[in-house]
Amino acid sequence: MYQKSKITLTFLFVLLLAACAPSPYKEHSVCFFGSSVCRGEGADSLHGYAYLVGERLPKKWTYTNLSVNGNNTYDLLARFERDLGADSSRYVVIGLSLGNEGLHEHGEAALLSYRENMQRLIDMVRAAGKVPVVTNNYTRADFNEVDYQDLLDMNLEMQQWQVPTINLCGVIDDGHGRWAEGFWDGHDIYHPNTAGHVEMMSAFPPSLFEALAKGKPMPRRVTDYQTPKTDKMVSVEFAPQGTLHSYSLSCVIGDTTYTTVFSYARQLCREYRNAELISERRCTLPPKTFKVSGRNMRELMFYRSALSPMEVKALAEGQMLCSSLEVYAPLTGPDKRKNLAQSLLKIKVRERRL
Repeated sequence: MYQKSKITLTFLFVLLLAACAPSPYKEHSVCFFGSSVCRGEGADSLHGYAYLVGERLPKKWTYTNLSVNGNNTYDLLARFERDLGADSSRYVVIGLSLGNEGLHEHGEAALLSYRENMQRLIDMVRAAGKVPVVTNNYTRADFNEVDYQDLLDMNLEMQQWQVPTINLCGVIDDGHGRWAEGFWDGHDIYHPNTAGHVEMMSAFPPSLFEALAKGKPMPRRVTDYQTPKTDKMVSVEFAPQGTLHSYSLSCVIGDTTYTTVFSYARQLCREYRNAELISERRCTLPPKTFKVSGRNMRELMFYRSALSPMEVKALAEGQMLCSSLEVYAPLTGPDKRKNLAQSLLKIKVRERRL
């Protein structure tokens, strides 16, 4: 009870502080605020995903890392005023996990506290005049199938929140909620190794923070499709920025959603039609460029992570999933030639009549 009261007072203090004084933040600066994986544990010299993302920021951008080993949502709320309140970064990456929240040990109670406290953290970041970005939950070597299902459910829910999110699970998952083979050291069940951190870094759209700095909003899925008056062949071309490993590509042609999911960590490529798995094959590397064509194709999405079967199904059912989204081309309406995802990646859209 005391802990909850203390957190509430901290939240009120942040709101009062934001109302009374301007935020002294640096426009081009990112702060990583999380637990041990966000700090870089498991990677050589603590050069984990946060370090790698920070080093990839554009020239003149800066970053800090205020992550602490073992932290959960309660810890971040308790030290928000002391640590993040003193940091001048404009953008805040909240990097926590359901593992530290006690998912494996406490199940539903951990889900409830994570959901409630994470929403509170997001509100507090915004109240402080900063822009939040949230990493989705990732795997752990001791998770079981129940833990995994709970984690996937929470990650899918988070993709509906009005905040940019990063799909870390999809780049490191073995398909059962544990670290993919070769991306942890085989002993430390809590952290990925250096290779695992590289995968996590690759899930961040390289131009995400620049897009946020330009005020690019979260995309909304276009649902008011116009029936084409004439048959057209539509093609979309693009080359993903930076290091790309895992990816998912989905497009809608007619009433059919076609989705390709490639997991670099598992060296596995899957093809889906309306969320039904139709083929599976071994793959080693993603393409450097993508060109997708279809008769009256009306939507294309490209993610820098491997979607789970649950996420593939949600996408086919019309949900908008934004985690690690680098391209969203509605291909209809006034923005049909634009990339509406929170990235600055340029796309080429061509149409020709049949």
